[in-house]
Amino acid sequence: MKFLKIIFPAILSIVLFIGCVQKDGTTYESIDGMVAAAKANIQTMGMEELKTLIDNHAPIQIVDCREDYDFMLGHIPGSIHIPRGLLEFSNKLSNRRIKTLVIGNEMGSGALAVQSLELLKYSDCYMLDFSWFDWEATYPELVEQGMGEAAASEPVKQESSGGGCGD
Repeated sequence: MKFLKIIFPAILSIVLFIGCVQKDGTTYESIDGMVAAAKANIQTMGMEELKTLIDNHAPIQIVDCREDYDFMLGHIPGSIHIPRGLLEFSNKLSNRRIKTLVIGNEMGSGALAVQSLELLKYSDCYMLDFSWFDWEATYPELVEQGMGEAAASEPVKQESSGGGCGD
């Protein structure tokens, strides 16, 4: 009986842990395949829809996951700069409930960033489905250069993601 009291909880814990692990075993032959798979499973937003949100002062956060050099040359004012390779480790984002819009480079970093944010429980994420150059040409009044104000601010307070695998 003592044996069952020890083994049963251990087996139950292992089963629950395995149920929380999200691994589907998918592999890709190339980065193009990985980006295409990410794009097939995320939401996108066009340039005009973003402009409408900005004009209406909608509660949004824009993540620019391009590299430092590209961000410095020009970005959407108020964007939060987090290069794609650092996104999962950044403390610059905290509100998982606000609409989160991601702009990346032409190689698909935006799609991969949205996919990562969704895995991190950001609930309303969109890849901006246009190039930076299109935005810059269409809305030159909505272009900021340099590292922006976010570079000088304190890190934001992280919100808890909850305790269980279903949170």
